[in-house]
Amino acid sequence: MLVFFISITAVADEHAEESGRVDIVWPASPQEPKIRYIRSIATSDDMATEKGFFGKLLEFIIGPDDVVDLVKPMGLAVNSAGKLFVADPAGKRIHIFDIVGQDYSSIEEVNDKLFVLPIGVSVDDQDNLYVVDGGLRKIFKFNRDGKFITAFGDESLQRPTGIAIDSKKKLLYVVDTPAHNVKVYSLESGAMVATLGERGTEDGTFNFPSYAAIDAKGALYITDGMNKKVRVFGADREYQRAVGKPGDGSGSFSAPKGVAVDSDGNLYVADVAFDNVQIFDAEGRLLMAFGSPGQAPGKFWMPTGLFIDKSDRIYVADSYNKRIQIFQYLGAEKR
Repeated sequence: MLVFFISITAVADEHAEESGRVDIVWPASPQEPKIRYIRSIATSDDMATEKGFFGKLLEFIIGPDDVVDLVKPMGLAVNSAGKLFVADPAGKRIHIFDIVGQDYSSIEEVNDKLFVLPIGVSVDDQDNLYVVDGGLRKIFKFNRDGKFITAFGDESLQRPTGIAIDSKKKLLYVVDTPAHNVKVYSLESGAMVATLGERGTEDGTFNFPSYAAIDAKGALYITDGMNKKVRVFGADREYQRAVGKPGDGSGSFSAPKGVAVDSDGNLYVADVAFDNVQIFDAEGRLLMAFGSPGQAPGKFWMPTGLFIDKSDRIYVADSYNKRIQIFQYLGAEKR
C-alpha cells in the first residue's frame, strides 16, 4: 500500500516554466510527488500539429480553419486507442479528441435526430461508445467507427446522467438522477434487469445521484450528490459502504460529482464547490487532494466528470474553464 500525504499544494519548476513547460506536481516538495499535470485540451485546434511557415502564411491570408470550442464539458471516457470522448451538454455534441492521431471529430445527432442533453459517455471492451442523453431519456450505442447500433432505455427513465459499463458481466449501469436510483441493463438483450436504490439517507439509498464508475474488480461507485457521499456496491451489486461525509474539511464533500478509480484501487472524487479532486484509498481513507480554484494549469472552476485510463492518466472535465485537464498518477510507476 502506498502512503500518501494530504496536500493541495502544487509545485511548479521555475526553469521548466521559463522554457515554456510548467512542471506541476502534488504534493509539495519535499514530499514525493504522486500527481503530475500533463496538459489541457479546450478546442479542436488543440489536436492540430504545429504549422510551418507556409501553413501560418496561408492561415494569415485566408483565415484560420473553423475551431470548435468546448462549452461545458462533463462526462468523459477514453477508448483503447487513446481517443478522448467528451460529453458537452451545453454544446449539444460529443467531442472526440484523437490525442494519438492528432485529429478531432464530433457526434451531434443519432438517426438524423440532434442530441438534446448529451451528458454522459462510456466505452466497453470492444470500444463501442455509449452516449447518455438526459433530454431524450435514452442511451445510444455507437461502434468504434461512430456508426449507430442501438438504444437503451424506456419510459421509466426520468433523466439519465451518469453511466458505467461492466464489460465482464455485460451490464450497463445508468444513474437516473430525479428517480434517485441506478437502473441496470443487459448489454446483450437491452432489457432492464435490476434497479439499485431509492430516495433516502440510509445505507444503499440515494438523494439525487449523478456520476458512476466501475473498478477492475467490478465494484460500482455512485456519487450521491445531496447526501454528499460516494456509495460503493460490490461486484454482485450488494451495498458495501459510503465514502466521505457532508462538510467543508478534508475528506468531506460539499458538491461531489465525477468519480474514477486508478490501478491501485484509489478512489478519485471531483467536488465542484471545493474546485479540487480528493483521493481516497480502497478503505475510504483520505490520501490527498489536488487542485484549487483558478484558471491556471492545475486549477479548477467547477470540475465535474472524471476518467482514469489504463495508463493511470487522469482526465478532469474542468467545466467552467471550458477545458479538459490531464494529469498522471505517479504511484504505479513506483511499484
